Amino acid sequence: MTQIRHRHTQIYKLVLLISAFFFCGSTYNVQAVEFGEVQYNNNAPIDYSNIDKGSTLKLADFYFEQAMNAKDEADTKNFLQKASGEYFILTRIDSRDLYSIVQLARVYDFENQNSYAKAYFFKALKIDKNNAATNYHFGEYYYTREDYKRALYFYNMAFQNGYKENYDVLIKMAIMYEKLGDLLRANQYYKKAFLVKPDNQEIPDKIRELEALRYQNTGYYHKRRRK
Repeated sequence: MTQIRHRHTQIYKLVLLISAFFFCGSTYNVQAVEFGEVQYNNNAPIDYSNIDKGSTLKLADFYFEQAMNAKDEADTKNFLQKASGEYFILTRIDSRDLYSIVQLARVYDFENQNSYAKAYFFKALKIDKNNAATNYHFGEYYYTREDYKRALYFYNMAFQNGYKENYDVLIKMAIMYEKLGDLLRANQYYKKAFLVKPDNQEIPDKIRELEALRYQNTGYYHKRRRK
């Protein structure tokens, strides 16, 4: 049955209508022109109403966790394919199942299928553009591709919509600001992250490093050094 479910994803034609994000205004302001859409060919004679949603979700999450923990690349690929089949079934049971849509986007992200990943992220954002988890994982998508401005935009959306004390968001925002040269904001978010996870002893070193850099770049420091 599981193998049949995997093939279900091949039955449907995915139409991607994704427009690019572009930057305007300030350095970190990203404006979305239009969200993409995911459409399917519904001619396949499959009755999803008889499938148990709870057990399907449990199985999908199990495969996803196995993929994240697998040491072998072939095992990772196999578990991701199995997870995608189960999450896909869930999106057919409920087309607005935000969790399953985002999980599908994450699977395609890990498989480096960029167009599919972005299509599902955009579909999730059309359902709820302020959802913290969706924005965080979309930020992760751009972070791994070193598109730091877009990553920061989505991390910030996650931060503003419920993840203000989420360590992963705070540390990623600190890293993004540091990479983009905004040491003041980077330092602020490293401090926020340290308050959430004070047992991380690497953060104080990073804070001291950034504060030293900021001090060296001040006019006061250069003026004193010339005397």
